[in-house]
Amino acid sequence: MSVFKQFTTNDIVITPFNVNKEFSFLNSEVSSSNVGIEYYLGVKPSNNIFVSSSNIPTGIVNIENTTGVYHCIKQLYYSNYLSSSLGDLVTTRSFIPGADKEGDRYVGRTNGPRFENYLQTNLSQSRYFPTGSNAKLSVISIPTKLYGNNIVPTTFTFYHESSDGGIHNITDDGEGNLLSSSLIIGQIFYAHGIAVFTTGGLENIFTSSTSAVTASTISYQSSYNIFESQYKCVIRENEFGYSQNSSLLSGSLDDQYYDFATGSIFTPYVTTIGLYNDNQDLLMVAKLSQPIPLSNNTDTTFIVGFDKT
Repeated sequence: MSVFKQFTTNDIVITPFNVNKEFSFLNSEVSSSNVGIEYYLGVKPSNNIFVSSSNIPTGIVNIENTTGVYHCIKQLYYSNYLSSSLGDLVTTRSFIPGADKEGDRYVGRTNGPRFENYLQTNLSQSRYFPTGSNAKLSVISIPTKLYGNNIVPTTFTFYHESSDGGIHNITDDGEGNLLSSSLIIGQIFYAHGIAVFTTGGLENIFTSSTSAVTASTISYQSSYNIFESQYKCVIRENEFGYSQNSSLLSGSLDDQYYDFATGSIFTPYVTTIGLYNDNQDLLMVAKLSQPIPLSNNTDTTFIVGFDKT
């Protein structure tokens, strides 16, 4: 037997919650076709402009040029930190009123920071960006499919052991800084999956992407939003008290109901709940572990829950 009942908005609850997953990629695993993590080297050309001679390729699969990487990182994350590691001073104009509107005037510079540099903390963050001729920086780019909404703060680590025995063990402090021991050597942008090393200590590693891939380990945790939907199916005590299930009919008695099905204590049983759209298309089915009898005295409520991304 099938019976239908319309949901109201009070019967539906959608609850978001975060789930985390840990990732760890060792050596050449980074370059696998289903991974897509890129190592980039950014270089500022001596004339500070884009020229064909500075288009040195960098990257593992998605090849970019070193000049483009340098200027993109500068524009996105460091454009307000070029004159000071604590941020460029905001210059404001002063208003001097006159006798009338024509006499009003402004003094002082109007230019100042105009870009969002994606601060990862509400603390005062120190950001160093190399601006000298042929300055270099290193970038690790993690694709969205591997970090979801963001990288979980304090979980990112980068480990590299070079052929000469040098070891780099880098972590993030949860405030957007990348640390080698206690020294800040760059920043990580959790919501973008971007780690930038600005002090130049890793430029020899990233000059050859092959070197970085074959002797390094990256690990972190991703954060992703999942939405749990709950549908409250309420059957009132005076509803659905009659069954049309053919198994209750006796063929030898000309399809009459068995006696036990006509008594006052008999109620139908629920075995399956289906969710339909407005066109009465079946979208999903919830199977009960055992048949549940409906009550003649109280309301019966079934909660159907499922997760979706």
